Amino acid sequence: MTLRLDRVSYQVETSAGAVEVLHDVDLELAEGSISAIVGPNGSGKSTLARLASGLLRGSSGSVALVDGSGVQTSRDVRPGLDVGLVFQNPDNQLVATTVEDDIAFGLENLCLPHDEMVQRVDDALDLLGLRNFCDYPPHRLSGGQKQKVAIAGVLVMKPAFLVLDEATSLLDPSNRRDVMDTVLQLNRELGIGVLMVTHLLEEVMVASRVGVLADGRMVGWDTPQSVFSQQSVVEQGGLVLPLSGRASLLMQGRWPEFPLCLTAEEFTRAACQLN
Repeated sequence: MTLRLDRVSYQVETSAGAVEVLHDVDLELAEGSISAIVGPNGSGKSTLARLASGLLRGSSGSVALVDGSGVQTSRDVRPGLDVGLVFQNPDNQLVATTVEDDIAFGLENLCLPHDEMVQRVDDALDLLGLRNFCDYPPHRLSGGQKQKVAIAGVLVMKPAFLVLDEATSLLDPSNRRDVMDTVLQLNRELGIGVLMVTHLLEEVMVASRVGVLADGRMVGWDTPQSVFSQQSVVEQGGLVLPLSGRASLLMQGRWPEFPLCLTAEEFTRAACQLN
């Protein structure tokens, strides 16, 4: 199963006329993959997240799930069921008076058997480490715990893809790492594809593919190593190389063959191989 955006554009009407937020964006996300979208403020990242999740419909182009087995078939994305979206502020997604009821909220619209609903909620509570908070009011939880509840409410719908729209940007470093570890666990154990809209370098580094948006256009789509190696893409996307990357460029002044390193571990290995 592949989530495919094909030449998707999106316009909004203003008093001054139509303004194009996204222009001819192509994107293909494989099931079970981890991808990231980066770019400066106003580049269209959040709009892209909503288009990918089916909450918005493009002015042109298509967003579809494609089954690549045998003869390819495709269908429109069903918000929540095929692609779940987690917002930046979890308070915008929490609607019930207890954690358990909040997680079950989406299921109540699916007309599922009661036993299956209970099982799905129980599984989500255990997987997200929320069992001890099932009767808590969500507003009493920490920011990281709230975000886990929001993810659990998406997870019980059993989507193939999870889209996070800067879902950790309001959290402190400890809660941010905790939520990211949870997302990576869901990817690893359940095979859920993950698309992260982010400006945080540590989240970009775990992605196999990174898309760079600038002025509503996709100016780069490649591995983190390749994206950060393209100076024009780095400048257009307003990206900042990690410290190890900046140190690599300094090393290249003396050793031109020194590779671009994006982590401290890569830099250490490369430096140890110098004569």
